[in-house]
Amino acid sequence: MSALDTPESSARRGLTAVVCVVLVLVSGLVAFTLGVGGAMSSDSCRPGDKSFLCTSTGQNVAFWLPLAGWIASIVLAGLCVTRFDRRRRSPWLGIAVGAAVFSVIVVIDWLLISG
Repeated sequence: MSALDTPESSARRGLTAVVCVVLVLVSGLVAFTLGVGGAMSSDSCRPGDKSFLCTSTGQNVAFWLPLAGWIASIVLAGLCVTRFDRRRRSPWLGIAVGAAVFSVIVVIDWLLISG
């Protein structure tokens, strides 16, 4: 039995996988809700309004940005977890990187919607 196949590491990998699945589901719900809410926030636009959100491009960006950020954060977190695991570092750092990327995208979309 190698050092990577100990029962301790299997339990830790199982915990990491469960946390990742929960984070993916919760952040997916947040991304979808923010996307729909962002696109619907253009309801207050009046004819001739020149703000970015009142254009069709702005509405598309407000909807798709959180979803694209969600996918990008999942891919980046997966790559980081794999790389950190190979280098015998904590995979939680990779999860934190994915959460940070998603948080930045959510803040950018929120600023776009509110501004």
